[in-house]
Amino acid sequence: PRPCRASVLCCERGFRASADVFGLEQRGAVGDGDFRPSDGGGYVAYKKADYAHALSRSDTDVQMYLFETFGEWCNAVKRLFYQMKDKVRNKLSKRQHEDEASWSTRSWLSLQAQAPSACQSRCSSRRRKRLRPSSGSPWRPSEDATVA
Repeated sequence: PRPCRASVLCCERGFRASADVFGLEQRGAVGDGDFRPSDGGGYVAYKKADYAHALSRSDTDVQMYLFETFGEWCNAVKRLFYQMKDKVRNKLSKRQHEDEASWSTRSWLSLQAQAPSACQSRCSSRRRKRLRPSSGSPWRPSEDATVA
């Protein structure tokens, strides 16, 4: 089965974000052509990590957590949530059960997963409203346009 588009986008953005956070080591020579993921050949230019100072320290652990607008999470986020779930045995505290839980959140993991999802939904909704084209835009049909 083919991966859904959101998964593919998450992987592509995840690779770019990982290159920004952790940097890239130079591989190959300039004349080797572009990098080929299929065989690992080709040229990859050096890229300094945005967090090079933190990465150089032995007392610091840099981790990248990537949340996508359509609910896709990178593997590091999934691992983190499952570790935390195991620590609390997937049980809600009394306060969480009384104050935060709804009909759809009867376990710790579902409650924690719902919070970032709701936040992302609100943020992307605000972003769509800001980016909505004006009524005179050629990308938005006029109100008197007929639908065939």
